[in-house]
Amino acid sequence: MIARLLRRLLFTLALVAGADLVLFATLDSGLLGDQAIKQVGTKASATDVGYARVRLGILERFEPSAIRLRLLSADRRQRMSLRCESGILSLLAADGTALREAPLRGTVHDIATQMVTWSGEGWQIQAFSTTDSRDLPATGLATALDGLSTRLPAGEAATMAWAKAVPIGQRFLSSFWSLLRFDFGYDRNGRLVSEQLSQRGGRSLLISLPAFALTMMLAVGLAFTAASRRRRWDKRLPLIAALVMSVSSLAWILFLRHCFAFELDWFPLRPWSEPILPLLLLPVLIWVYLSVWPDYLLYRSIVQQRANEGWLRAARARGISPLRLLWRHLLPNLAAPIASLLAVTLPFLVLGSLLLEHIFDIPGLGGSLLEAVEQHDVNILRALTFLFAIGYLLAQWFGEVIASGCDPRLRRAKA
Repeated sequence: MIARLLRRLLFTLALVAGADLVLFATLDSGLLGDQAIKQVGTKASATDVGYARVRLGILERFEPSAIRLRLLSADRRQRMSLRCESGILSLLAADGTALREAPLRGTVHDIATQMVTWSGEGWQIQAFSTTDSRDLPATGLATALDGLSTRLPAGEAATMAWAKAVPIGQRFLSSFWSLLRFDFGYDRNGRLVSEQLSQRGGRSLLISLPAFALTMMLAVGLAFTAASRRRRWDKRLPLIAALVMSVSSLAWILFLRHCFAFELDWFPLRPWSEPILPLLLLPVLIWVYLSVWPDYLLYRSIVQQRANEGWLRAARARGISPLRLLWRHLLPNLAAPIASLLAVTLPFLVLGSLLLEHIFDIPGLGGSLLEAVEQHDVNILRALTFLFAIGYLLAQWFGEVIASGCDPRLRRAKA
């Protein structure tokens, strides 16, 4: 028993670590660009980008004003910029021409002292290092300016930032350890991710759980009805299911919303506010209407397969009543496969309401996922990936427990 639990735990850690590694390689490694720049925008200052990198765990330390600068020029319209590439600090003219260069060696104070000597026809650079930054290694200037440039308008004060990056391996281990402690950090707006997910997840579950329960009971009931030798229902229900499923879910949602909310005025349509129950009725009913038919076809095939087995035909031939045959023989034998199917479905309930949440303006977890993708909010994406992986494993194990309890053969196989 202990060895089995340890294997389960190791498997869980491996799955979560793998999911986090894929997400880390996709978002944090720079393959898709600088996530900090995507969050704050390409027109943001180097200081804003630096603080975003600190929030994302890319930088260990950030000094926004390591060097203070001023471009003195007779032409008030003149503009220059500073850029670091391959360990070289370059002073660029407005057209991108390199005017001066300096290798990033020594300390920040050494670089500031060297920049004071930069001058040309009608212009000069004033620079001095701040007290807290003068002894820092100059290579941190390149880290802070990675992919960025510092603008120097004539006559205006400017600053150069300094930063120390977190090693990529340490970043991954730190993020993974935070996930194991359920510490998801802050989103791009400075709000706790855990609070955001708990609030939005609760709203999504208000839709998905009732809809899931109603869909399951109705689909299983229709499947048993079709298997009870009622050929009329067995021919009509698959035809109805095919007709409903042939139309787009989006088209059905828009049509049913227009019919019941606008034409008949049976359900209210308003922004999310108290009382919330009237706002949930129509989305739940639409969910049940769209989900019951594919589930019915799946359960129907399982029920008919078991209903045609030899042991059940023999029990029917002995004169056992249909009701007793259903409750004492067929239903217990269907519990294991149905539980396994439900276990696979449960983790995706929250995301299943994504389309409904968007159309009915419900601030749920599906909308949070869309916003995180659009705004490149890495912390929310990492938290959702972790929670879905954990939810999938727990649902799978729960299904195995139910299946083992209903089917003695599974218990003997595990033993």
